[in-house]
Amino acid sequence: KELASLNQANAKNADENKAKKSTPKSQNSAEESKKETKKETKNTEQKTKSKVAQTKEQKSQKTEAKAKVEAKAEPKSLRVLEVLSDKNSLKIKLNRNINEDELKNFALNSKDSWRNVYDITGILPSKFPIPQNGISAKIRIAQKDPSTVRIVFEDAKKSQIYAQIDEKEITFSKKLAQNTQKAEQKAEQNTKKTVKKVVSAEKTSASKAEKTAKTQKENTKNDKKIAKKPEPVNQKAMKITADTATAASNKLSKKQKASKIIVLDPGHGGDDVGALSQNKKLREKDIVLNVSKKTASLLKERGYKVLFTRSNDRFIKLRSRTSFANDKGAHLFISIHANAAPNKEKAKTMNGIETFFLSPSRSERSMNAANLENKADTDEMNYFTKVSFLNFLNREKIIASNKLAIDMQAALLKSVRAGYKVSDGGVREAPFWVLVGALMPAVLIEIGYISHPDESQKIANSKYQDRLAKGIADGVDEYFAKNL
Repeated sequence: KELASLNQANAKNADENKAKKSTPKSQNSAEESKKETKKETKNTEQKTKSKVAQTKEQKSQKTEAKAKVEAKAEPKSLRVLEVLSDKNSLKIKLNRNINEDELKNFALNSKDSWRNVYDITGILPSKFPIPQNGISAKIRIAQKDPSTVRIVFEDAKKSQIYAQIDEKEITFSKKLAQNTQKAEQKAEQNTKKTVKKVVSAEKTSASKAEKTAKTQKENTKNDKKIAKKPEPVNQKAMKITADTATAASNKLSKKQKASKIIVLDPGHGGDDVGALSQNKKLREKDIVLNVSKKTASLLKERGYKVLFTRSNDRFIKLRSRTSFANDKGAHLFISIHANAAPNKEKAKTMNGIETFFLSPSRSERSMNAANLENKADTDEMNYFTKVSFLNFLNREKIIASNKLAIDMQAALLKSVRAGYKVSDGGVREAPFWVLVGALMPAVLIEIGYISHPDESQKIANSKYQDRLAKGIADGVDEYFAKNL
């Protein structure tokens, strides 16, 4: 029993010693396992971070590539987004960067004004209020044509407006730190080109008109002499024309007259009263409307179809007048006005009937008359400046209009002189905006000077207006008798 008890005790001790020896090995194995797990976790985290970084880099590269593509594929059309103005500058904000060749400029000058003109190849989606500032007396921004925005800076005296391009912005100012000299040189070159074009157009127009009609005299000798003793364009041609005015009406059949559409355009209207008499009681818009209505009655009696641009006291934009005639398929466009002298001194002597047709002006008197009538709708200057409207001139229509003007002037003089004394102001050429774009022979008649103390009373007289109306109707007959 004692031996068995001793053996059991020894076995127990052996087991305990064995357990003590095996425990450290198990603990070591567990620690090693933990280390391996941590290592694997760390590697996984590093791989994950690497993949995330790689993905971010790929996205960044794609974003950059997309931006480059978008930059290359910028919208074709420039658009004006905003117009800002302060005392020293005017800023135009655009939808994209503007190239230098998308901004052009030139200068236009006349006796009373100087215009710096900038053309942007783009679109003006809406009208922007333009607060006037110190850089120019007048600033106008408008859509000149479907692909050009025109900015006009107008001053009484010569001035220079510079433009500075800065990506999506253009700054206009009288003085800029950069590109001033280049801008000035470019403006000067463009101005010279413009002047050459105008001179060339004038020479071409004059040459063709003189060769065809052979009736015009030089109108640039001396305006004072013209005012005191006006001379007709061609006395012989007018005498022959006037003597046959009545016969011409009889030559046309009713059917021929019925096929002709005449558009009469009484000048001004509405808020635009036109020129005034010295006592301010007589208004051009009223007198020319009465003459137009009397003329329409005579033409209708003779069998013509007559339409008015306005038959009551309302204002019609200049550009809309010839557009109306074009839309109606008119055969003649006759705009009726009353003239006015440029100052009180000349108002005492300047008088007479004048008939104008569209062409670049060659005399101071013609330009004064055109400037007076062109004031009616100054917004139109954005569309029809001296440069742009030359593109509208149809040389064949200029010649036809010249012929109509000669027949009209002769018939008017004959009719009025049958009962009154009247001076012959002649047939003249001038840049009247209202005649621009007409697709038919078009003339502008100045029935007399409302600024003259005596003639103003005549043109307001009903019987005198009857004579004027008959003269215009006879001029229409005479023109069609020769040009059916």
